[in-house]
This record gives sequence, C-alpha cells and structure tokens, in this order.
Amino acid sequence: MKNRVVEKKLIDFIHENSVYPKSLYWVPLTRLKNELPVIAFDIDAIYKNNDIGLLDEVFSKYGIGNVNTFQMDHLEYFEDDNIHELLYERDEDGYTFPWYVETFYFDCTEEWMIYVSHEGTISFTGKKIVQISDEIFVGKYQIPL
Repeated sequence: MKNRVVEKKLIDFIHENSVYPKSLYWVPLTRLKNELPVIAFDIDAIYKNNDIGLLDEVFSKYGIGNVNTFQMDHLEYFEDDNIHELLYERDEDGYTFPWYVETFYFDCTEEWMIYVSHEGTISFTGKKIVQISDEIFVGKYQIPL
C-alpha cells in the first residue's frame, strides 16, 4: 500500500538536496546541494563479477533488512521488501536488482538512502552506510565523485 506521507517526505528530501529543480533524478547522488555523505559504485560490474555478496554484507553489517522502495516515476512504491532477497532475485534475463533503475531504497529511520540509477550505479547516502560500504568495498567498484 502506498504511503502518501512517506512518499511526500522522500520527494521533499530529494528536491531540497538536488541541484535539479523539480526533478527526482540524482546522477548518481553526486549533485547534491547539501553536504551529505555519499559514495557510489558500479553496480553493473558488481553483478558481472558476481560480487553481490559485497552489497549483501553492507546491508547485513548495517542491519538493513526490510526496506521501502520508491521509483522516480511514481508508478512503483513498495513497503517492507526484504533487500537481501531483492539482491538475488532473478528472471529469465538474469538478476533483476540492477534493473530496478531510478529507484530509492530507505526505511523509517531516515538515516540512510540507497539509489540505483540507469547509469549502472548504486549510491549510498548517510554517514554510517557510507562508512560501512567504504570499509567493505575498499575502493573496489567505487565511482569517483
């Protein structure tokens, strides 16, 4: 069920922090007005090299389990999805997670957000998740911001 309060809060947050007025597009979370901690990785390479476990480790170490997902086009919004299951979900074409593009993942803590973009990137924002992902990836697949 779509939660309009959560949706509005997320949209307001994106608009307040993005340099793109009235857009929900975050190139991959690199053009922010405010100084939020951000780190981005090449999700296509992560999946191509079968290093999905690194993402899973970031989420496990942070304690991220169930998430809300919101797609930029406002057509898809889900609550309480298990992000560990989403990472490994497959269809006849392969893994589906990297193709959930222009999608934001978050929970009710408002301490972190994950963004997957059509440029083949996954970005993390939030002090603790950035620190954890930096420790786990140790520069591997990192996109310079």
